[in-house]
Amino acid sequence: MAEPLYSRRSAALFPYNGRMRRGIGLLAALLLFTSTFTLANGREARYLSFTAKNKNKIYLRDVKIGDVSLFLDNQPVKVSYLGYKNVDTAFVFLLENSPRTAQHPASMPQWGKINKIDQVRYQLAGDFFLQLVKAGDVMLAEFSREVRLLQDFTRDDLILEDAINRMEPNFSEILNDDIGVGKAFAFGIQRLEKRDDRRKVMVLVTTTIDRDSYRNMEEYQEVLRAADVEFYVVSFAPRFPPSISTFEEKMSSFYFKNLVGETAGKLYLSGEYAFISEFMDDLKTRLENSYTVGFYVEAQKEPAEHEVRMEVRDPKVEVTHRKKIVY
Repeated sequence: MAEPLYSRRSAALFPYNGRMRRGIGLLAALLLFTSTFTLANGREARYLSFTAKNKNKIYLRDVKIGDVSLFLDNQPVKVSYLGYKNVDTAFVFLLENSPRTAQHPASMPQWGKINKIDQVRYQLAGDFFLQLVKAGDVMLAEFSREVRLLQDFTRDDLILEDAINRMEPNFSEILNDDIGVGKAFAFGIQRLEKRDDRRKVMVLVTTTIDRDSYRNMEEYQEVLRAADVEFYVVSFAPRFPPSISTFEEKMSSFYFKNLVGETAGKLYLSGEYAFISEFMDDLKTRLENSYTVGFYVEAQKEPAEHEVRMEVRDPKVEVTHRKKIVY
């Protein structure tokens, strides 16, 4: 009989490579985590999520365990578990609510006054959470210079919609400092660290990066590489920044692509309102139609990076997954 795969995490929490670089600030205190459980024979159960699209860019909904091949450092690894909509999941949504995303007391499209955050709220207040809560708990938080919890983890989609509806545009705050994107990131990682779910997802909605977070990009990448979290970003920076753009607008694409590239996530980038509905629809579909594989690795005394490759039987299928794991 095959050994069971567990959803509990290992109690061994470690800083990747035994150090965090100087200047990381908020992340220096973070305990990195992985979705593992060490068995008596020294083997660890690990979990990785992925999405699969066919040649028509349609998300596959009928992948079987025999269709999936997994390679670590170019060596085949047996897939012992494949979950779809039945995978215990924790979702964290971090929404920037600041004068950058809420310039007006209320959106009044007839007068040309549209808050970016309101456009996202309209999408979330529909049926966005209806299917997600069937897989697991959802947490909502907003951030500007500080992070504020809107709703702790719950599986009640009506409570989540009420929390979204109760958000008030933060249009009057005086912003002497950059928006703390890194602080929101750290908040979400800390909340997910406490969860025992096999799958963990973090969605960040923001305008652009801030300079402090940009300086520490490599440290945030290390956190995502060592933590089994899918990271998605909706950024309102321009897709093609003109020469007069700010440093933050010019570097947002580069920065966030590097971060989501460490996971099975995705960056949705555009300063135009017209794309928000399209972005949120694709995000919802992707979150609902992800797969999670479970497999065993040999426990290591010193954590190290390992290359990941995942394939589905049809070579024309596009598989999105993290490229490295640490164990």
